[in-house]
Amino acid sequence: MWDHEADVVVVGFGGAGATAAISAAAAGAKVIVLEKNAEGGGNTRFSGGTIRTFLDMDKAADFIEALCDGTTERDVVETFVHESSKNPEWIQQMGGEIVPHQAKTRDTRRYPHSLTLAAFPSVLGAEGIGPRVRVKGGGEFAGIDLWGVLLRNVVANANIRILYAAPASRLIVDTRDEVTGVAAVSGDHEITVSAKRGVILTCGGFEYEQTMHRNYLGQSFYGLCNPGNTGDGIVMAAEIGADLWHMNGSAATFGYKYPEFPFAIRHSMPSAGFIYVDQAGTRFMDETGTDMHLMWAPAGHIDVLTLKRPRSPSYVIFDEDTRLRGAVSAIGHGKVSDVYQWSKDNSAEIKKGWIKSAGNIADLALQINMQPDRLQASVAKYNMDCVGGYDPEMGREPHTLIPLGRPPYYAMDIWPVLFNTQGGPKRNAKAQVINVRGKPIKRLYSAGELGSLWHKNYPGAGNVSEALAFGRIAGKNAASELPLTD
Repeated sequence: MWDHEADVVVVGFGGAGATAAISAAAAGAKVIVLEKNAEGGGNTRFSGGTIRTFLDMDKAADFIEALCDGTTERDVVETFVHESSKNPEWIQQMGGEIVPHQAKTRDTRRYPHSLTLAAFPSVLGAEGIGPRVRVKGGGEFAGIDLWGVLLRNVVANANIRILYAAPASRLIVDTRDEVTGVAAVSGDHEITVSAKRGVILTCGGFEYEQTMHRNYLGQSFYGLCNPGNTGDGIVMAAEIGADLWHMNGSAATFGYKYPEFPFAIRHSMPSAGFIYVDQAGTRFMDETGTDMHLMWAPAGHIDVLTLKRPRSPSYVIFDEDTRLRGAVSAIGHGKVSDVYQWSKDNSAEIKKGWIKSAGNIADLALQINMQPDRLQASVAKYNMDCVGGYDPEMGREPHTLIPLGRPPYYAMDIWPVLFNTQGGPKRNAKAQVINVRGKPIKRLYSAGELGSLWHKNYPGAGNVSEALAFGRIAGKNAASELPLTD
């Protein structure tokens, strides 16, 4: 006996889950959504919320296929490009207003590369990538505005029912190897939900599961967004024989981690007047020219003699002029936006001790357990390069070479932190979950970050675009399944 019955059961109520539910209901299905948390939104709510457009679909598919290192089948890539090109029009049909995305850099010298076109312009097919768009709203980060559009459409649909605080625990499979429903926990007991046509997994990645980080990503991270993302969908799908892909893929930036919060705070500088140094006080990367989603790469460096990670944490060093230009965080992009507002001049964070300060570089080095002469040499060398307008070691573009001049000087420890992971159950172009034999698992679909098409080289605006595109595909296809018979 089932506690609840529906045509389609959606596990996870973020952007992909909401889209899948709307799509399935539009196809005539009765839908139940199981959400782990007390409210929905997933990672979409806390994301930048930008959506990708394309200038040439064939070239865009070449570009994405290249970024995925050949790990994603061409038909999946092409399906993504064609379906996600419909995202702006679909959002407008849902009542949202689409506007061009303007990268809000408080100092145009901060980052040399445009946030609107291809993140990797030298990769094959990059010219096929178009500008980003977003849902019009009041915030700098459009995820909350996109989520508002999706939530309104779900709540207004009589064919969609949401069960909050009901984390799914296992998939129910019959003797014919067909997925027939989902078991979940509600309060202190288990409930079962029948899916007469299909189940769609949209329950996110594993940003808050450290064991999976070490096993699949090769290093530990802190999470930025939805704390409910602990790999539940991966476990449930693997239990019934799903193949896994892209488990070592992630989108990660630098961030701060303080004991006051279980999640990280995204690092973002208001001006180009800063450098990164490792635990020895040495610069190790182009601070302004590295895509923010790929910070896992430089942060993951291993010292082959000690087997330690000298860049986790690393340190950002800046001066008084940079401090006064604005907050050194991107509050609004991540879970912390629910509970904390960073001060505009960073003064509150200095008082908290989150930002170390000193009148000279030597004293600053002592506060972060670093040899003063090493840090002094790195800052002096950087300042000399700024005067010459050329950075021979790290290759920063000349207009980003802003010296660290006026004291006091500041330091903060920065860690690799996850926007999201990419891995999970593999899916095909129909959004069907694939088993280890390469065959679709009957009546099981997925969308969004869980088993994303993206691999390690994530270009930005791809996960939200994918959540909408494959959410629609999964919802439509699950609703079109013939109803189960006894």
